[in-house]
Amino acid sequence: MKSWLITGGAGCGKSSVMTLMSKAFSLAVCSFSADAAIGEQMKKQSIINRLVNAFGSLSLQAPGVVNRQWLREIVLPDVILRKQLEEILHPPVLAALESAREQATRSGMNLFLAEVPLHYEIGCTVSADFVIVVASSRSVQVRRMMETRNLDEPTVQKFLEAQWPIEAKVERADAVIWNDGCLASLEDQVLTLASPLLQA
Repeated sequence: MKSWLITGGAGCGKSSVMTLMSKAFSLAVCSFSADAAIGEQMKKQSIINRLVNAFGSLSLQAPGVVNRQWLREIVLPDVILRKQLEEILHPPVLAALESAREQATRSGMNLFLAEVPLHYEIGCTVSADFVIVVASSRSVQVRRMMETRNLDEPTVQKFLEAQWPIEAKVERADAVIWNDGCLASLEDQVLTLASPLLQA
């Protein structure tokens, strides 16, 4: 079984690439999303308790409901607070990823496809046969994040500054998908990249 990893910058369209690949090769692919796994972890009372202990009641928008918007705006741009958040969330998410990979192997899948946005930031701790970076220009990243996450521009800029520059990720990638254009262009790139690799 091949293991591919999709990473890149915020607002670059990693989830869109993941969806396109999963649809194109649905019979052979087992997919894992680190973002979705984080969402599942934030529903667990043990994780909620740790977040409240670390960041106080503002980390909740209602009893038992994590305020992810507040975490994005206040915690993620702050180096010290972000490290605390990562220490809470990353271990269970990485454990879930490896569990999903093992299940995919047992199920006889041809491809395990994992979306790990912070692959480089966490020291490439997730093994993969092939790493795909989805990239966009900074201006497109900012616009998309403002539109989809309801953030103002200064918050988006702080968010992006907390991540590796997209250029550094591109330099380390096995393949790059550039997503500044339309969906049709993105689809063409995904199919061009994936088809020969899956046949290899």
